[in-house]
Amino acid sequence: MAAAKKTVDFSFKSTGVTFQDLGGGSGVNHINFEGKATGFGTVLGTLSFFSDAPAPRVERRTGSALRSSTTRRVSGSSEGYWERTGKHKWRVRGLMRTSAGTTFTSDGVVNLSGRTYKGELTEWV
Repeated sequence: MAAAKKTVDFSFKSTGVTFQDLGGGSGVNHINFEGKATGFGTVLGTLSFFSDAPAPRVERRTGSALRSSTTRRVSGSSEGYWERTGKHKWRVRGLMRTSAGTTFTSDGVVNLSGRTYKGELTEWV
């Protein structure tokens, strides 16, 4: 059984939004973010929120960390779920795998009116 190892805090700001119509009343909101994550430096990424499913809804994300301690970047991808938790707030939870071979659980909140995404990653070993 996996055990939690360490926690990474992250704080991102939205840099733009793209809306994709999938037809039939469904669509995807792609929100681009950039910010900092403990031990990873600057992170750039996109969260994609699918609106065609009943709650909890599917989310996917991709991103890269531009580490200051090395010239190698670390990429990651994740899939999980999101749900509305308040006025203009979405809770996002998922499982992330990185190009460095690490796996994290992710738990955070997107504040749409504040254009932020903050939360934590917990490494599983």
